[in-house]
Amino acid sequence: MFSVPLGGTLTLAALMASILIAYGFSDDKTPSERGSGTSPFKAEQDYLAAQANMADNITDAVAIIDQRERVIYANPAAQKLLQITNLGRPLSTYIREPTVRAVVQDALKGDKTDAVIYHVENPTDSYIRVTASPFTPDVFDPPRPMALLFFYDVTEYNLVDSQRADFLANASHELKTPVASLLGYIETLQGHAKDDPEAREKFLGIMQSQAERMQRLINDLLSLRRIEQVEHIAPNETADLHLAAKAAIEAEEIYADKRRIKMKLKSKKKCLVVGHQDELIQLALNLLDNALKISADGTRITLSIDYTEKWTPGQAFTGSSFSGLASTRRIVPVSTPERPHYIMTIRDQGPGFSREHIPRIGERFYRIAGDLSSQDKGTGLGLAIVKHITRRHRGGLLIQSARGEGTEFTVILPSAPQ
Repeated sequence: MFSVPLGGTLTLAALMASILIAYGFSDDKTPSERGSGTSPFKAEQDYLAAQANMADNITDAVAIIDQRERVIYANPAAQKLLQITNLGRPLSTYIREPTVRAVVQDALKGDKTDAVIYHVENPTDSYIRVTASPFTPDVFDPPRPMALLFFYDVTEYNLVDSQRADFLANASHELKTPVASLLGYIETLQGHAKDDPEAREKFLGIMQSQAERMQRLINDLLSLRRIEQVEHIAPNETADLHLAAKAAIEAEEIYADKRRIKMKLKSKKKCLVVGHQDELIQLALNLLDNALKISADGTRITLSIDYTEKWTPGQAFTGSSFSGLASTRRIVPVSTPERPHYIMTIRDQGPGFSREHIPRIGERFYRIAGDLSSQDKGTGLGLAIVKHITRRHRGGLLIQSARGEGTEFTVILPSAPQ
């Protein structure tokens, strides 16, 4: 199998020469040695170079697959989308979806094919639409059937449809209870309790609490929807994780003081990551808010930020102060390992989560009422928002928890270029 590494120093002419040589064409062969064809090597090279030069300037992702289902050409957009580093490797190296292989095989047979959509989960949920067309360059003699592939990222369109349905279903379900409660208390106040000052004061307090819960729920639903809509687009600006953590602590200070919970930040002054500042503040705020809700009065929450020159999967859960009974889970695996990262951990002294709950942490609307000491159960969306912000930032999210020992969330984010 031939394999041509892609890089900035590889010229188009050299690329075409490598492909032609791999197919048995070389500059020192005569036409008779190459078969019945009479086209000189230069003509063949110029032909393929012209095709590739045209495809290089197409903004859509384009690839050419040979009769052995090898990728012999990919324009820059396709290289980025499929993470292609070497030409000549089978298409299955980059796409393992059976439906894509089926349409490629049909195209190589010269058959007409329909577009297919396949799902990619790493580094984030994406949906790619593929069209395959038969492609037989007349420069080759005998003809060599190939397939011309076009790739389109249709993630946004797919997610908009599914998220709209999910949003309406979830919102209507979650708002049903507080709305029914409000209507019930209003009816009571309009009836036999309208002349009872004590009952009126009590019911108005409950109604205010229900209205505030509805407001939090709506805000969290809108936040989650905004993040999901752009999750497939990684941020390219620089943000300060230290400032995000500090802003979260300042926002929760009054609530923590009221419950005598001490919050401590261990971090250097600047922790620059590739990210969106407001979203990282929201991430830190949601994690801290979750820690406060499950912590008992008079306890401590520690937030720390560390740096590693090269994150490796083996670093997860190392240096832990938990006992051997702790449950662990990689909620979001790090999608860009082997590079510098900042690591933010938030450790509480709460009751800890039971083992059976750990696999469902991060699901929208999943509440662990039995494990919480606080009466404020939240909306069940905070950790889902954290999960999706982490995925958008191509980072990692870990959890470690044990009953009676507390919980620690860890966020790993790619460091900004130094």
